[in-house]
Amino acid sequence: MGKPRLIVSLDFELFWGMLDVTTLDAYREHILGGREAIPKMLALFEAYGIHATWATVGFLFGENPEALREYLPEKGPSYADEALDGYARLRAMKPEDRDCFFAPELIGKIAAAPGQEIGSHTFCHYYCREAGQTPEEFRMDMVSARELGLARGYDLRSVVLPRNQCREEYTRVLSELGFTAYRDEENDWIHRKIHFRPLKRLLRLMDVYLPLTGQGGYTPRVEQGIVNLTGSRMYKPYFRPLGFLEGLKMRRIKAQMRHAAKKGLTFHLWWHPHNVGVRTDFHMRQLEELFRYFRQLQKEYGMVSQNMGEAAREVLEELNN
Repeated sequence: MGKPRLIVSLDFELFWGMLDVTTLDAYREHILGGREAIPKMLALFEAYGIHATWATVGFLFGENPEALREYLPEKGPSYADEALDGYARLRAMKPEDRDCFFAPELIGKIAAAPGQEIGSHTFCHYYCREAGQTPEEFRMDMVSARELGLARGYDLRSVVLPRNQCREEYTRVLSELGFTAYRDEENDWIHRKIHFRPLKRLLRLMDVYLPLTGQGGYTPRVEQGIVNLTGSRMYKPYFRPLGFLEGLKMRRIKAQMRHAAKKGLTFHLWWHPHNVGVRTDFHMRQLEELFRYFRQLQKEYGMVSQNMGEAAREVLEELNN
């Protein structure tokens, strides 16, 4: 039986991941609230010994668009849907919206906190399965992410691809560029078999509260030299129409954590800072409840908390021994 581990990762993207979803004015409260929540999350992680990977969009490393200019790739993604194009939004940036798009000072605070890893969420919040873009455009984007990270003092080794979109040829690019871990999408029947998007979204929402897809624990796999640290469960923020089911949500996550601890498996919990940008105190209480439960599983089964980089190093060391 393997070592039971809890991995936590956060998709740190500010508004770059919402360009095609909503307007900045409509979502500004969530983005700015997510920024304010980050120091609270770091304090909570430190109190409970939680190690986490902050998969950070490369644009966030800049203080402004000018600071990114020398790192822009020769060619951006050729999306058929122009609403996805972060480079176009970068060119049209308004100075007063800075805090919704850039965060070098927050990245520094995260990196200085114990057990926290700065990873990559691609350079421009790149979508690997969207029509029009190519693997070579993805390679250029990830080269820019690595170079800017290194210039700012961060050797990015773990990556979370936006919306967990990945293909085999893109995994190969990550391995060739020196990344050692990535987070794949949940490996369950909903993701594998349901292709009608409205039905998939409904079933995924139901699975937050009811055990439709099982326990989510797994043994990490090495693919083309890179460790696949599949996501097990997104921590879903409070959803008012189903607020009466919050108890079921928490019970579901705890049951999955316990199953992984008992069976010596990995459980990977993830979310976005902007998910907790409103009702922040409520969400902090829920996360603390989950981390208290982790402490219990730590005592009972020896479960450990690792960020993606730590888990990948351990998996690769075991493979090579």
